[in-house]
Amino acid sequence: MNLFLYLIFSVNSCYFLELPSGVMSSGLGGVVSIVDEGLAVFHNPALMQETKINFTLSRWFYNTNLAGLGGTYKNYSFGLNYLNYGIIQGYDEFGIPTNRFAPYDLTVAGAIRIGSFGFDIKVFQERIDSVSLFALCGGIGSYFKSDRFLIGSKIDNFGREFTYHQSTPISIVNGIRFTLTDSFDLFLEVKAPEIELKGGLLYWYQNIKIFTGIKYTAPLPEVKNFSTADLNLSGGILIKLEEYEIGYSFVWTKFSLAHQFSIVFNLPDT
Repeated sequence: MNLFLYLIFSVNSCYFLELPSGVMSSGLGGVVSIVDEGLAVFHNPALMQETKINFTLSRWFYNTNLAGLGGTYKNYSFGLNYLNYGIIQGYDEFGIPTNRFAPYDLTVAGAIRIGSFGFDIKVFQERIDSVSLFALCGGIGSYFKSDRFLIGSKIDNFGREFTYHQSTPISIVNGIRFTLTDSFDLFLEVKAPEIELKGGLLYWYQNIKIFTGIKYTAPLPEVKNFSTADLNLSGGILIKLEEYEIGYSFVWTKFSLAHQFSIVFNLPDT
């Protein structure tokens, strides 16, 4: 058990912060800085355009489930994410089975917009068996918009966890959305310091949005050959029915297939 916990926490603690939230974000290749689906606190806190409530349920790889709730109201946004990794059998250093446990991550977040900038703060707990991490982190986002394009930027996850005294994984994201025609939008985004290139295409037809995306994750420097494991392909659909939208998206990798389902309530501004 001690070896398992050491590997989990030393290799990439708090990696769940990098998982995209929302059907549209996931289906467009994982873009976050240039989308608005009621999850601004997890995407770009500067993009709070409408009053929305979003509930998303994701079935990720290897029996991993992510449930998310978020909303925006005027210049404020909130969010709650619960990531469950399923049941895992524990073993001691001799390979003898011990207890079974269910690891999970729980994140509570809030954000505020001031002009063209947004600021978010996240508090989370990551628990594996009897070991827990507690952390506090935050970020800032901004945007610039014209008739034909939207530019979004985000620096997120500045902070620290207080159990092992590790820094949370900072991410720097820049994206641009082009309005190609009245029916097509093109999304492009790059993330650092772990390099990810993302692209997506969105088609509008009356009350239906159809979208597809691709994400390329640069391999480690010691890996010389290209692999399909570095690519994620995705797609999805959103259907608007009066004041709410229902949506589905998928993410395909070489190893597995993930599914997301969501319902978004569009509420009148008061």
